[in-house]
Amino acid sequence: MNNIDTGGETGSSRPAHWGFWATVIWGGVISVLFVLLQVVTIVVVAVFQKGNVSESELTALLISAGENGHFLSIATFVTTIACCGLIVGVIKLKKGSVLTEYLCIRSVPLKVALRWIGLLAGFIVLSDLITTLLGRPIVPDFMSAVYATASPVWILWLALIVAAPLFEETFFRGFLFRGLESSFMGPIGSILLTAGLWAVIHIQYDAYGVATIFFFGLLLGAARVLTGSLLVPLGLHAGASLVATIEAAILG
Repeated sequence: MNNIDTGGETGSSRPAHWGFWATVIWGGVISVLFVLLQVVTIVVVAVFQKGNVSESELTALLISAGENGHFLSIATFVTTIACCGLIVGVIKLKKGSVLTEYLCIRSVPLKVALRWIGLLAGFIVLSDLITTLLGRPIVPDFMSAVYATASPVWILWLALIVAAPLFEETFFRGFLFRGLESSFMGPIGSILLTAGLWAVIHIQYDAYGVATIFFFGLLLGAARVLTGSLLVPLGLHAGASLVATIEAAILG
């Protein structure tokens, strides 16, 4: 895909990266793999645990699997391992790239990290306050169903707090962001687009939930730009997932 790469410097001053169109194409490939692995994993686990199932039973299982904490946890681990591996491979495929620079894996001062943790706390409090004032449940029905069907529940905690943030931040605020930010979109356009794409994949939530995720994505994108480190949005994402899981355990 070097022939369609429209960006990325190959000089010694800055490591190379895929350009806009190559990023879009590779992003599509990774997205397709993600969906296929989700479906295949659910089918394999269902057949392994339940034995022979009819076509109608399998169809019903796939429809309900999105709210099954056990299936969702296993599928999350599988997709995270496979898709993160593919992202690393795609980055390595670009001649002159440096993985840590490509994904902006850099430490930040403790003062900076604490400032963003404070912003995260403020976002969570404001979000829960607005949700309560609108008469909506703090814990969405989807999350309640997922938590109730998780077995064992600790696997769900690991999937939501570790695996899901690792893949999603590596993909959206890492791989995609690098290719988009250096293009005509710039930092602001990249923040908006990655937040929008990230929100759209959460189709298990209603419009209000997707909107909340979009605004949280803006915060994560801003953290990525202003700190120059993927570790900050990754930590914020994991922290928000931790709070959401605790709320599901207590209120769900």
